[in-house]
Amino acid sequence: MNLDNFEQHINAVIMQRGRGYTQRVHNLEETEPEFWQAEVNGTRAYDVEIQLDGKEISEWSCTCPYDGDICKHVAASLLNIRQQLRVKPTSPAQPTKRQQLDQVLNTLKREDLAAYIRQLLHDDRKMLDKFLLRFQVVTPTTEAPSKQYQQLFDKIARQYSSYDYIDEDDASAFADEVQELLDTLSASNLASAAKVEICFTIAQGIAGIANNVDDSNGELNSLMYSIKDELATAYPQLPTSEQATLFKRVLATQFDSRYSEYGLEDTFTELLEEWAQHSQTDQNTYLQALDKHIQSRPNDWQRDALLRQKLELLKTWNRLDDMEAVATTHMEIPDFRDTFIQKAIDAKDYDKARSLLQDGIHLAEQQKNAGTISRWRKRSLEIAYLQNDIPAIRTELEHLYQTSHYSLEHYRELKATYPAEEWVNARQRLYGLIPVPRGYDSARAMLLQEENDIPALYELIKQPTIPGQSASLFKRYAPLLAIAFPHEVKATYASQICDYLRDNTGRAVYERVIDELNVLAKMPDGANMAHNLVKDFCNRYKSRKAMVEMLIAAFGKG
Repeated sequence: MNLDNFEQHINAVIMQRGRGYTQRVHNLEETEPEFWQAEVNGTRAYDVEIQLDGKEISEWSCTCPYDGDICKHVAASLLNIRQQLRVKPTSPAQPTKRQQLDQVLNTLKREDLAAYIRQLLHDDRKMLDKFLLRFQVVTPTTEAPSKQYQQLFDKIARQYSSYDYIDEDDASAFADEVQELLDTLSASNLASAAKVEICFTIAQGIAGIANNVDDSNGELNSLMYSIKDELATAYPQLPTSEQATLFKRVLATQFDSRYSEYGLEDTFTELLEEWAQHSQTDQNTYLQALDKHIQSRPNDWQRDALLRQKLELLKTWNRLDDMEAVATTHMEIPDFRDTFIQKAIDAKDYDKARSLLQDGIHLAEQQKNAGTISRWRKRSLEIAYLQNDIPAIRTELEHLYQTSHYSLEHYRELKATYPAEEWVNARQRLYGLIPVPRGYDSARAMLLQEENDIPALYELIKQPTIPGQSASLFKRYAPLLAIAFPHEVKATYASQICDYLRDNTGRAVYERVIDELNVLAKMPDGANMAHNLVKDFCNRYKSRKAMVEMLIAAFGKG
């Protein structure tokens, strides 16, 4: 995405809103080379950061709760950045604030800097705590580092809690402060083992308050991923024995209900996969833990998800024989069965593929799983096409046609398998498969339109109305039918408009009537009838002032 054309890559509505926000962008500056920061006033002040690479926009972020790709605040900031860069400076460029800071630090005397830091931290206990944590190797204390971090985490949580709950607006600020705490840990000179302990301390703190945080923006998950990154950095620096201990601790976290109840349990999956990559002992430990949880969850979606996870692990670790054994044992899971079906198709062993499909259909029928039945029918259709087996193609298509509410797609596929002289009878038979109740008129109408059987379509549509459905069907097909039956269709359409207006009032009703009158006006010779209806409505319903004004505005006084 480029500064010259970024509008093309942003949702048009968001971009329009962003243009309306350009005057709300404040303190926009390039604080580091090609790194821009700004404040944008919205519901409250939001912080925007944008990273450029030449004219390419490589990264962006905003503290607003918008969960799409680019929000209006970023869009507004990009517009302002482009404008600033297009204006040629008349004087030498002003150093960025970061450059100014470097100049100050390079020239400031040590005692002056120390005095200013003391003054700065004098009234800011929170910043003082972080400062001492950052440099605690220089100023050691008798209190364990993990205890200090836990106290700071608890203090941050209390600060943003209202009645023991952190709402959506405060959740972002809370997460920012905890992230600062993690950044302090990352930059500290603590030993890797101590950092690991602190990571678990903060992770447990997050799990402990997860139920009392509105995490609509996924802030807690982001914090857990920061913890994961810190553990990934610490792991290779640990002795082998401590690596094994860390693996087991992370594995325990993977299945800890305190995390799984809030969707935080998958954070460490990538670490476990990677750490176990070259250790069959760790792999078996992981698989045993998975098996234990699989066995504790009888036939439900969570059990299937764990089995899929096991299969992916075996694939990642290139344990292909074990992977096939797991898939064979659990053929009731459609994805597993499909693996063997595809394998048979690739080997052109179509008899075996069909046998697997028939067993799958039988099992799905027992489970009353219509979606899986349809899936296997589609696979059977693939094989029929591969073998150019016309009778089998028709059998599968007819089944899919009936189980997919008589879809036009399968109807057309069926038609393509018949010679023209055979299609007339086949078509009548397929039409007859649609159930008799008029609730299926929509399916019937669709097929009649497809065959351009306008007389039959008209006979179907003009039958006595089912409240709601037949009226809507008539409106849908009226423009088409009006070509062949202009007088009848216009009269019926006009009658429906009159009945609707007689029984309903309100601006929304009048807007709908205007829309319907416009449809009527587009029918052959329908403009005059629509004009007469407008005139009649204005005379008959004089007391409906809003209606009269809206009709005149739409169609004129005429």
